[in-house]
Amino acid sequence: MQAIIINGAEIFLEWHVDEDYNIKPVSVDQPVITINGKFPGPLLNATTNDNIHVNVFNDMDKYPVLITWNGIQQRRNSWQDGVSGTNCAIRPNTNWTYEFRLKDQIGSFFYFPSLHYEKAGGGFGPIQINNRVKIQPPFAKPEGDFDLLIGDWYENSFKVIGDKLAHEGYNKTPNMMLMNGKGSYLDPKAKSNESFTINQGKTYRLRISNVGSEWSFNFRIQNHTMLLVETEGSYTNQITLNSLDVHVGQSYSVLVTADQDAADYYIVATAKMANSTQLKTLQVIGVLHYENSTKPANGPIPNGPDPFDVNFSISQARSIRWNLTTGAARPNPQGTFNVSNVTLSQTFVLQNSLNYKNGMINYAINNVSYATPKTPLKLADYYLNGAGVYELDKFPANVSLLEVVYGTFVVSGEHKGWLEIVFKNELQVMDSWHLDGFSFFVVGFGFGNWKPESRSTYNFHDPIVRSTVQVYPKGWTAVYVYLDNPGMWNLRSQKLKNWFLGQELYIRVYDSDPNPAKELIPPKNLLYCG
Repeated sequence: MQAIIINGAEIFLEWHVDEDYNIKPVSVDQPVITINGKFPGPLLNATTNDNIHVNVFNDMDKYPVLITWNGIQQRRNSWQDGVSGTNCAIRPNTNWTYEFRLKDQIGSFFYFPSLHYEKAGGGFGPIQINNRVKIQPPFAKPEGDFDLLIGDWYENSFKVIGDKLAHEGYNKTPNMMLMNGKGSYLDPKAKSNESFTINQGKTYRLRISNVGSEWSFNFRIQNHTMLLVETEGSYTNQITLNSLDVHVGQSYSVLVTADQDAADYYIVATAKMANSTQLKTLQVIGVLHYENSTKPANGPIPNGPDPFDVNFSISQARSIRWNLTTGAARPNPQGTFNVSNVTLSQTFVLQNSLNYKNGMINYAINNVSYATPKTPLKLADYYLNGAGVYELDKFPANVSLLEVVYGTFVVSGEHKGWLEIVFKNELQVMDSWHLDGFSFFVVGFGFGNWKPESRSTYNFHDPIVRSTVQVYPKGWTAVYVYLDNPGMWNLRSQKLKNWFLGQELYIRVYDSDPNPAKELIPPKNLLYCG
């Protein structure tokens, strides 16, 4: 049977990336990275299979820029991934056009700048991929659709932090939180706060993303419950929640019905694993405003779970399951794609670590700290077969070295094979992981040491499928990945400092067939460097 090719619309965008010293979201002098003068940046709103053309102009004075598309799989096209291992940077006062297709994806995501600690200065924005008309979501069309980009924020400039981390060390963590680039409703120093207007009796979709650098957060709305419906391109079994944990790099969709008296209500996000002193500023409050309300939000801030209650968080994570009966990007049910009977081709057991050398810190995977080369790995792979730029298959994929090693390593992933990755977190804080180009089938969470017999605890029936997964302190998370997308793909900690200081790795999924149906050739506007 011949495959049916469904073409989407052509969407052309022009983005100007710049710095703004007047926004001052936490009332201090610091540069904020804007796109087309906006912070957060503009919504990328498209439909499954649309073709996206984003002409990015770097109007910053000093810093090069790349935009990466968190959760967008860039099918057969890692040339557009927008990270240091795939692309040369867009230098100041130049531009470059990304061209990619939203192949077989729906859902809620975001984009952000991937170089030089720039994400800590802004430059992020929301992505919505809508269902095709013929495939209805598993819920009625909501009255409205709101993006909530929530994340921690430093009082220092991203320039200062990035420079200190690279040359002398920087031990501070972000100590503020923003909601859509705005401060807290109850903070007298905040220049503005976020507010959403709704109509009584109507239902609304809220797309909540953690765009921060360090802190997970718990999200809740005063006197309202939330119906969880989607996460990072997967429709979930619908469960009612009073609060929701969102870890760094993750996105969720919830439905909220305006079923209370006409008034204003607190929208709250508070950091996880933060003490009472830290929570004085690691909290951001917005307002849910009922149309015609004259009653301001008041009363106590709604309580969430104890910030250190890991059992609550992992119990909630285990309750988030894949909706097996609904269609998504394709009309056939999501459950058509399952992991109950797969044969594993590879297993990686990857452990994070924090190390010190000459007063400087670095992060590592299996005690290998990634060194960023001047030449993007994808460029070196295509033209030089990697020679002189990276070492192939010398990374210890199943064991942690006794001493830290610095280098540029790439591991091979078997094309169209099933890969098991076990993420082990030896630290006392949360971690989150992301693999560009793919989604994770999240089959298990646990504490203590992972062993092969831990597989007996896996959920193979309806594991949630998502692009970013959390790993709890002194715990492990197991995922399956189907490596059907050839290219050079970045595997990283979503925590910005960890990533910046070496907790990343590249997986080369290779098919020797030069047929562009397997992997696209370099774009005509390819940039060269190194």
